[in-house]
Amino acid sequence: MDWIELEVGGRVTALRRGLCAGVDTDGRAFTCDLDSPDPTPVTYDGIVLDTFGVVGASPGVETWLTGRGADGRLSLFGVRPEFVGTPGESIAHSLESIGAMWAAPVLDTRAAHVLASDLQEGTWRLRAYSLNAAIVGGAPRGRGFALGSEPDSSLAFSFLEKGPLVVAGRIGDGPAPAAAAWALSDLDGQPPAGRDDGWRRVHLSPAPTELTSVAVGRAGRIWVAGRVDARPVAWEVLQLPFRGLVRSAAVPMPRLELDPEALEPGEGRPIVLVEATPGDEPVFVAATTRGNRLCWYDGSEWKAIPVPDGRLRAACSSGGAVHVQVGASVWSVGDPTGA
Repeated sequence: MDWIELEVGGRVTALRRGLCAGVDTDGRAFTCDLDSPDPTPVTYDGIVLDTFGVVGASPGVETWLTGRGADGRLSLFGVRPEFVGTPGESIAHSLESIGAMWAAPVLDTRAAHVLASDLQEGTWRLRAYSLNAAIVGGAPRGRGFALGSEPDSSLAFSFLEKGPLVVAGRIGDGPAPAAAAWALSDLDGQPPAGRDDGWRRVHLSPAPTELTSVAVGRAGRIWVAGRVDARPVAWEVLQLPFRGLVRSAAVPMPRLELDPEALEPGEGRPIVLVEATPGDEPVFVAATTRGNRLCWYDGSEWKAIPVPDGRLRAACSSGGAVHVQVGASVWSVGDPTGA
């Protein structure tokens, strides 16, 4: 099978559930609908971003982006590709009122939240806000978390409609938190009065060395993946209980050895789950000692095909293809899993 590089005319900085986004050579934001038979980038003249480009993106009835404008201000943008070239192509909501230095939309047909992070006494802190609270400077949902480093490298998350939102990475308490996963329910509204903040820690066994990816399948299954030493590991997050830890079930994984270079900070992610897969088992891309590999279970055995070389960032399934973000590019191949 031959991989094809998606021509977008710029750098891809976000890939999520059939949507990729980034910044072109002139600093303008673009999106590309990967569900389309002929994915074509749409560029927004009214959204000029800094060199980091689009920080986060969410597809839905309306597409949402986060990014820092040329003026240095972080904003949440609602974009409408069908109105490109008109004043209605986008609307911007400043996130300055919550002091965010990084933010990602958790928005689709039902979910209405924003993840935000800033530096406090040298430590990155993560919080979740309802959409309205993020725009007007309201209070976050429940507790905040410490991150082990900047969000782009230490945090992974995924969600679908009303929830739950699952976040994973070096996240927890103190200046050097260990790898952990947490879940937040009720994404289609504020929790009823008298309830707790909704955050629950996900129990993972064996204890991971690193967590690098979260994905929601089309059937609503939620997986978390990472590594124990140099071996890939994954868990399915099970139904949220009324209280206490969220249960999980370890997923049998092939015995792969991850590339030592991919385990170094800043060298991408050693394993990324493919979002929006329809099956009962996760599909993933791993940086192995034999190169990047797309891996899936066909019901009797694990199979794999090579993936273009480079630092792995994200992956999703849409439009009859699997799309993998490698560095600042997206590569696509006809879905080999038979889905």
